[in-house]
Amino acid sequence: MTVAVTVLQGLIALTATSLLIVAIGLLRRGAPARRGEPWPAVDVVVPARDEERTLPGTLASLLAQDYPGPLTVWVVDDRSTDGTARVVEEARARDPRVRLVRVGDASRRWAPKVNAVRHGIVAGRAPWIVTTDADCRHHPRWLRALLSEAVGDVVMVAGYVETARDGEARGLLGRFEALDWASLMFTARSLTRFGAKVAASANNQAYARAAWQAVGGFGVAARAPSGDEDLLVQRLGRLPGSRIVFTDHPHARVRTAPMPGWHAFLNQRRRWVSRFQHLQQYQAAYLVGVALLGVQSVALTLAIIAYPLLPQVLGGVLGAWGVLVAVQVAGMHVGLAQLERRDLMGWPVLVWALLHPFVIAIALVWSLLRPGSWRAGARSYRRRLWRASWRRRRDAWWRQRAARPGPARVGRLVAGPHGPPTEGRGDRW
Repeated sequence: MTVAVTVLQGLIALTATSLLIVAIGLLRRGAPARRGEPWPAVDVVVPARDEERTLPGTLASLLAQDYPGPLTVWVVDDRSTDGTARVVEEARARDPRVRLVRVGDASRRWAPKVNAVRHGIVAGRAPWIVTTDADCRHHPRWLRALLSEAVGDVVMVAGYVETARDGEARGLLGRFEALDWASLMFTARSLTRFGAKVAASANNQAYARAAWQAVGGFGVAARAPSGDEDLLVQRLGRLPGSRIVFTDHPHARVRTAPMPGWHAFLNQRRRWVSRFQHLQQYQAAYLVGVALLGVQSVALTLAIIAYPLLPQVLGGVLGAWGVLVAVQVAGMHVGLAQLERRDLMGWPVLVWALLHPFVIAIALVWSLLRPGSWRAGARSYRRRLWRASWRRRRDAWWRQRAARPGPARVGRLVAGPHGPPTEGRGDRW
């Protein structure tokens, strides 16, 4: 039992150290903003499925943008069964900058949302792509704030996502969810400032079309549920000389709809955690960090539950947990002060830090018992991972064969059953 407590203390210490590094990263300065350069044309892509109720407000906030450059809003109707298309057509009748793209059939190759975003990207031609969701609201200078950072070698600009504006969070759930989103944004921003290009939110990001094309679009990551956000960030981050920026500008924040209750909130987190069961394409260090947080949260939860049976473990566990909570509270206050969100400071942060490990543990165990159903049309992503792995090995073997001298081998390579390997073959299914 002493060994188990020591291991748990070590996990908590590693997590606390990581969070301390994240808190330090919040103090780093951002990139210089645009100065006297022309504003690029922008395609705003909004995937929508049965969003008749929320889409009018989203379109209103997008069409009210005070953006100096050309702007086109591409709403992708992903097989909606309500009046989503009608809402878009009515908006287009009032403003020609609105365009409707329809997805008729589910893709057998790409995950549904990623497929919808891809349809919108392909329909447009602007040099910069901005993605958001159909239930989001935007400041009138949102695009100006995002694209002001798109200078030099910047290939992507990401911004904060929040569920409540200053003073809007109500009740324990409202404050907890707002702080949980803030913690995700603080982590993404700090890692970006340290040069770790691993995470962003798809409902508030802008990226260069040329960079998206240079990495082969979404590639095989399009089969994963995060192919249009975390995995895209990691693909763009691998471009030589590329730079990804996380902007602090208050106008660059996007408000997304909060969850109506605790069950919906935990179910959303379950789906988020489920995507990390699809390991392909994720950076190893990123997965290690996610795994560390999950294992530590589950272990801490089990230790607390086991207290009535094993009271001797309480002292060591509580001491380590106290250090973790102290680091989380301090780091969150640093970030909230920078966001000028004093309405969330104080007791809400303490309650969030105390409950956070248990929420992660519930979401993780729930995702294992009932994984999120991430599918690309009729084909399961998880079931077909082996095929992509086999193709990569096969293509590597062909490349090795091609590199060997000798006309006989070259002739066999050309006449092989699958033909010579091509660039990016491993990204095909």
